[in-house]
Amino acid sequence: MGKFDSSKTRVQPVFDQLYDRDSTGRTWLPRLLRLTSCANKVSLPLECDFTIRESRWGDREKKLEPPVALLSWLIRHPEMLAQREAARDPAMPPQRRELLDGSESRMMEALELLRNNPRGERWHVFEGETQPDVFIATPSLVVVIEGKRTEREPTTGTTWILVRHQILRHLDCAWEIRGKRQVIGFFIVQGEDGSEEVPSNWKEFIKNTLCEESLRASLPHRGPEEQSGIAGCFAGATTWERVCREFSIDPRALPVRANH
Repeated sequence: MGKFDSSKTRVQPVFDQLYDRDSTGRTWLPRLLRLTSCANKVSLPLECDFTIRESRWGDREKKLEPPVALLSWLIRHPEMLAQREAARDPAMPPQRRELLDGSESRMMEALELLRNNPRGERWHVFEGETQPDVFIATPSLVVVIEGKRTEREPTTGTTWILVRHQILRHLDCAWEIRGKRQVIGFFIVQGEDGSEEVPSNWKEFIKNTLCEESLRASLPHRGPEEQSGIAGCFAGATTWERVCREFSIDPRALPVRANH
């Protein structure tokens, strides 16, 4: 992040160029999806419609709400939350402290707030919105992309959930709003020394993301069938170098530093 912010130095300039060339996405989106590797092969639906209906990146990143089922699971399993010692923080709302301490009445109150919350209370919420670097929706697809540049590894946890892989979090939230559309998610990362190959450390992270332990910990509110379905949406990664070559974008023209 900071001066090498991947959103400003890679995501926005690259996707702005693609969108400026063709705002429908029909000429470039299917080609982009075919560049991914290291995880599940993208299998597109028959007569897939690639026409972009919503495109969000840069200063307009899409905020995806956490599934209510996850919020409910976190309330019902306070013993599984990270930072439970925060319950001793006097600055924390007393309702949250009591819930973390195991109060059954607070648990029931928190669950009720998920159904009816006219005052907009937040003490019972242990997972916020997630913002993929790129969100693209078509009549057939929901695509979420996480762009990385100088980061050496993905984010694998949140404030309250010890293991919650970032890309699985995006896919989980996209799965919730997909309707009949297919969900696809992947990383775009920086190659090593200009190489178009996905670096070995990212290949290992992708493998770890798809292991049973990561899926179970990242998606505790989902059953095995849904966990498998969401895992199947993860297409792995490609590199900025590979994307630039595919679409004849001069990587030397991309910003080196973010201008704030």
